[in-house]
Amino acid sequence: MLYLRVLSALVGIPIIIGSVYLGGPWYAVLLLIVANLGIFEFSSMLKAKGYKIPLVIGFLGVSLLLIVIYIEQINLIYPLLMLTFLILFINALFSMERTSVAESAVSFWGIVYLGGFCGYLLLLRMMPDGATYTYILLIGVWIHDSAAYFIGKKWGVRKFAPLISPNKSAEGSAAGIITTVVIFFSAAILFPDFLPVNPWQSVFFGLGISVFAQLGDLLESALKRQLETKDSGSIIPGHGGILDRFDSLLLTAPFVYYFFTLNNLL
Repeated sequence: MLYLRVLSALVGIPIIIGSVYLGGPWYAVLLLIVANLGIFEFSSMLKAKGYKIPLVIGFLGVSLLLIVIYIEQINLIYPLLMLTFLILFINALFSMERTSVAESAVSFWGIVYLGGFCGYLLLLRMMPDGATYTYILLIGVWIHDSAAYFIGKKWGVRKFAPLISPNKSAEGSAAGIITTVVIFFSAAILFPDFLPVNPWQSVFFGLGISVFAQLGDLLESALKRQLETKDSGSIIPGHGGILDRFDSLLLTAPFVYYFFTLNNLL
């Protein structure tokens, strides 16, 4: 399993880093793929439990959210969400034997989850110095997740969230937080050109990344727990599905986006 995780990382990380570096349509297309694969996995998990999700509407919803962000028409997001809600409602209204209102509500949740949070990844890259900020996000989440995984696996004893994810330990959680904070604090001192914050801001930044990365992981774990599935998919050997690999990034992206937005204003 560890061999597959490392092999997948060796293939996947250069693709992600390269697309972030190139930016523009290259990065936008990568996020389109991630969001659509994510909505497919989300739908598949629900389908296994008997839910009937209008998948085509899901694909259109997440894709259009990312497209209006890419063309910098943020003012269209609210109308688009309302239109998506209306389409899902009408679909449920005229096909009650196939799709319930509850299933439409779950579909809307999935569109906001995948399209909305992937949208923040795109917004972050579109900022001035967005490539640097995106690399900082990726490095922060990877540091946190790696420290939490390996230290928790080696020395984890106390359960962190047994009802949601029995394999997560308090020791792993603490290790992820401490490691991330220490590395960002050190980077703010040693590499100020890369991490443009003062050392004390870096403590808050590292803590925020750790908290939101854990929340993102727990959100997806809770989803899998309720749907009684081990992985969201199997597209990434050793990691599971797209949601398994990107869950921490999705919830951390808004924090990093607003952190640097506010930091640039002050």
